[in-house]
Amino acid sequence: MSKTNTSSRSSNIFLFWGEDDFSIKRKVNFWKQEFAKKYPQSSALLLDGEAIAPAELSKKLEEALTPSLFSEKKLIICRNCFPTKASDQDLAESIIKIISALPPDYFLVFEQTKKPDRRLASIKKILSQPMEIVCFSLPHGRKLDAWIAQELKMNDARIEGEALELLAKYLGRDLFEEKKAGGKVIEVKEAFNLWQVHNELEKLISRTTEIKTEDVQALIKPKVPENIFALSDQIIAGNKKQALQTMEYLLVAGSSDEKSETIRIVGLLAEQFRSLVTVSSFSKHQNQQEIASLLGWSPGRVFINLKLANNISFEKLKQYLGRLLTIDQKLKSSDTNPKLLLSMFIQES
Repeated sequence: MSKTNTSSRSSNIFLFWGEDDFSIKRKVNFWKQEFAKKYPQSSALLLDGEAIAPAELSKKLEEALTPSLFSEKKLIICRNCFPTKASDQDLAESIIKIISALPPDYFLVFEQTKKPDRRLASIKKILSQPMEIVCFSLPHGRKLDAWIAQELKMNDARIEGEALELLAKYLGRDLFEEKKAGGKVIEVKEAFNLWQVHNELEKLISRTTEIKTEDVQALIKPKVPENIFALSDQIIAGNKKQALQTMEYLLVAGSSDEKSETIRIVGLLAEQFRSLVTVSSFSKHQNQQEIASLLGWSPGRVFINLKLANNISFEKLKQYLGRLLTIDQKLKSSDTNPKLLLSMFIQES
């Protein structure tokens, strides 16, 4: 979480934005609860920009400045109210008006679950107004471990070190992707969100407040890519029996029909073998750090893929990838038994 003050006069105007909408929601709800302890319910106002047309929203924003009959204080929460296109000029003007005319005893919170589009002139003008801007980013890497431990502590629960490591992996901590420009990371896309993490922690806490590795293994399903890594590893190692068992697990764990799940598994397997082909090709001329930088992957992801790719020839990897792409085409264009196609691929590998 990072903060920016656009002016020293922004003590009662806030912008909360970022991909971590769980923490944004928690922060806003806390403020609402604290405000309700001191002031009448009518003193808090919520405007939802996704449920109100821009023209109506402009009108409601101006009405929000009307003094309350029961309290001098007012909390105004504007959820996703920022303009999304250049034609929302009236809305932009209403937002700027409410910012400039906001009484000192009013609190204005803009809650944006999407990053404001700074390409729009109206957004640039809004963000130049006096306000405190708080960016809520998802906890990256080991910060997720710390977030989990703190969340459990708040609920009077604890987790063993090995169990915490396994849980973070299962939740997708190491499956992030980076977008780079000019050699610098400009965006990180995480494989998890904190709503999912919170739900999984509630499951664990309902079982025990002293969480061990076996509890994580019993209750938490790893992200599908984690199982795809295992399946590709088993195929390359020639462990057909275990590979077929993993395939069965993935089909049963899925929420769609068998054909849709098979198409998904084949697609993920093809993506995994494409990754192996890529890192195997790069490894001839680049080291692990250079490969991670080129692909925008975590060093750990490169290490795992290289370790797997070193167990099989480059030609064999390309052959597997080609066969998977052929299976994918058959699944989408014929009524061939989907499970049989995937089983035959495993048996013949």
